[in-house]
Amino acid sequence: MPSEALSSRRITQVLHEGFADPSAGPRRRLDQAALVDDWLSELWAGAGGPVSGAALAAIGSLGRRDLGPGSDLDLVLLLDPDGHDRASSERLASALWYPIWDSGTSLDHSVRSPEECEQIAREDLRAAVSLLDLRLVAGDGELVADTARRVRAQWRREARRRVADLVELATDRSHRYGSLAHSSEPNLKSDRGGLRDVIVIRAIAESWLADHDHEVIDAAARTLADARDALQAVTGSSGTRLGRADQDSVAALTGHATADDHHAVLAGAARAVTWELHRTVRAAEAAIRPRGAASRGSGTERRPALTRLPHGVLVHSDEISVDPASRDLLRDVAAVRHAAISGLPLADATLARMARGEIGPLLPAQRDVLVDALAGEHFAEVYETLDVSGIFARWIPGWAAVRNRPQRSAVHRFTVDRHLVETVIEAQRFLPRVARPDLLLVAALLHDLGKVPGQRDHAAEGAPLAEVAAGHLGFEKADVRTIGRLVREHLTLISLATGRDLADPATLRELLRVVDDDADTLELLRALTEADARAAGPAAWSTWRADLVGHLTDLARDALSGTAPAPRTVLTPQRGVTEAVLAAVQESGSAQVVYPAPIDDEPISQICAGAPDGDGVFAAMARVLVRLRLDVHSAVVLSRDGVVVNTWWVAAAPSDLPHPSVLRSALDRELARRDRADARVLELPPAPPPRTTEDTPVVTVLPGASRESTVVQVNARNRPSLLADIAEVITEHGVQLRSAHVLTLGRRAVDVLYLCDHHGRVLAPPTTGRIVAALMDAAAT
Repeated sequence: MPSEALSSRRITQVLHEGFADPSAGPRRRLDQAALVDDWLSELWAGAGGPVSGAALAAIGSLGRRDLGPGSDLDLVLLLDPDGHDRASSERLASALWYPIWDSGTSLDHSVRSPEECEQIAREDLRAAVSLLDLRLVAGDGELVADTARRVRAQWRREARRRVADLVELATDRSHRYGSLAHSSEPNLKSDRGGLRDVIVIRAIAESWLADHDHEVIDAAARTLADARDALQAVTGSSGTRLGRADQDSVAALTGHATADDHHAVLAGAARAVTWELHRTVRAAEAAIRPRGAASRGSGTERRPALTRLPHGVLVHSDEISVDPASRDLLRDVAAVRHAAISGLPLADATLARMARGEIGPLLPAQRDVLVDALAGEHFAEVYETLDVSGIFARWIPGWAAVRNRPQRSAVHRFTVDRHLVETVIEAQRFLPRVARPDLLLVAALLHDLGKVPGQRDHAAEGAPLAEVAAGHLGFEKADVRTIGRLVREHLTLISLATGRDLADPATLRELLRVVDDDADTLELLRALTEADARAAGPAAWSTWRADLVGHLTDLARDALSGTAPAPRTVLTPQRGVTEAVLAAVQESGSAQVVYPAPIDDEPISQICAGAPDGDGVFAAMARVLVRLRLDVHSAVVLSRDGVVVNTWWVAAAPSDLPHPSVLRSALDRELARRDRADARVLELPPAPPPRTTEDTPVVTVLPGASRESTVVQVNARNRPSLLADIAEVITEHGVQLRSAHVLTLGRRAVDVLYLCDHHGRVLAPPTTGRIVAALMDAAAT
């Protein structure tokens, strides 16, 4: 086989054997290793490799015969120092390494004696783990076998000392790479729960300190390796990061209908690996403790202390178990509660018993104990334990459909189920502030049950699912209805606060309708809103959004209590600044710009800009902000006495804003040439064409949102020129913009426009139809 053919032969072989049979992965990888072994054996013979005293050995994936079609080759040239001098060693190494490089294959290589392998296995943890996979490819088999025996013996002698180092190695990687299960673009090798963790688990087993569930790990490793093989076959590279651009192709090649379905399978495998690593490390740490399994025979054994807790719960050897003879109905949920509160792990035997047990609707007493578990500091860890054991999905109807489901929104950090758990954790901070903390925790746990394949409105579709689950958990009908309402409306408060005019009475009326004029429901919705946003990620919650949500909630509280509303203080133009700009424009007849004093440290600044009234003023101001690369979050428009005064909230700290004179000069130039079509063209690259339905803009008329204006919502993929393009459409159609409210989340922008005609009235239906169509075209450009 010519050297340059190796890389293409490896890809061709995998594609020829295919992925149709899901059980064929191990055989396909064995064939791949055999292909490379044969090529390397020919190379060894051609290089004059001796029969004794030297050998070519493989480590890494080739050593394990677990090779992917693009995987690097990790090779060790083993030499008996008594039979080879430095010059002959270098000649043999060069005759091996250069043809491999010429073949286009990545190579990690070393030249060592058996004694050097033993020494480096003692000094370098990563090298020691790699050398555990040492395997003969060509040459002196006894030399390789002797080296492998040395390395394994060294590994077992050092095992007690190395457990902590292995834990640190896995933890360090998780900090650098994150969780495979929760990543939108997972690294199949390096992320937590990936193939590297499988290697660590098997290395611990080689130490004889602790073993693992071989069936679970082997199945998970097959799933991850199949995905890696397909990714490398698709890309023709050695990469292991499954990027968005390749996910559809890899899913199809591995026999999955969609990339989401494939991600769910990968997440399940990664979570199983993560759990097995956790329990294997725990067992190894227990074995090396005094009187642990590794200390047996010292004559110091004592019977471990046993603590009995109510409801048949036992604490034994720092693990939580249950008394199998107990018939207490609260036994299992009480064990879960104690784990969530204390942080102690549930024993494997107890988990196995829970997984086998029958689970029906909970009694009220069982429900109360489970809610206590939701309030526990360690609930997230307990959830992962129950999830990989298959228990949690049996307790919560509808959970299986969202388990490991990815979220394509750039805002979200987690899969759907893990996001629900994180929302519960975030909701814990609000428990002292609401009248029904149990309903808050359960609503947080269930609020995204509607995020299933094919859903159009996950909040509306999830409400009945949440009601079924709440009923199964033992809640009474009235509480079930409240939980359903919270799930149905869990996006409403933040949508109203950030996308509607808070000065418009219709916005407050809508919120009061949503909470059924009930103060307790209002507080629950307020807490759920923040917990949900915080759990999603930093892009979904900020001081700015908190102020808006808090202000609208205060208005609703005042309305429900009969208290007169306080003066509006958020997202309202500062009156003194507005008056000053208005007077300056009237006096000068030209544009004026003032930066109001910042009110906090939030990186959102106000810009108050004024100019003589006329068509295209708003669009001209929007273009100036685009040219200066200022991202607009919201805008309020005031037209009075022949002057337009616009207040803009932009995503920039005051220190990052250009000097007001720069913005004023730019605005004067833009206004002077606003009638020139060529001058209105922004020097920006065109937006890429939509790739998925998520990128398609949606323009919606919101009837009843305002009595004074026609309210139109533009939901589109964000880009720097989006607001300027929308403003241009408004100008071209001769309608007036009373206010604009902009929400940017990840790559989506939601712009809510309050429009009226030149007489300040709502738009006529034909005008509304024309502008909706034009806005659709502008948002899709």
